[in-house]
Amino acid sequence: MPPIRVLLVDDEPMFLEALGALLARDDRLEVVASTERGDEALELAGRMRPDVALVDLAMPGSDGFETTRRLIRDSPNLKVIVVSGVTDGRARDDALAAGARGFLFKGGLHGEIAEAIVDVMH
Repeated sequence: MPPIRVLLVDDEPMFLEALGALLARDDRLEVVASTERGDEALELAGRMRPDVALVDLAMPGSDGFETTRRLIRDSPNLKVIVVSGVTDGRARDDALAAGARGFLFKGGLHGEIAEAIVDVMH
């Protein structure tokens, strides 16, 4: 089975780099692109055709909710998992209402992120 193609969207360059390095260690996954901007994520999704996008909520310009809605509208087969430092239930509910298939807290990502990506594909 080919690896799951992943797009990373977060405005923190160090987080993008660390997350990309973490996911690169998993043979089931392939990070095909990353960006710090929601609007650029739309262009990358159209060009790179990822299976899953990991999208941060707090970004300048197009926030994670709007980015999620637009990614799903433009790429209906794309699955979005929102990743956030915000822990309140409202952010999670709003992300799911925007069309996200999952919500992960940045502080607990190490062990669960790869499994969440694989799970959302099934």
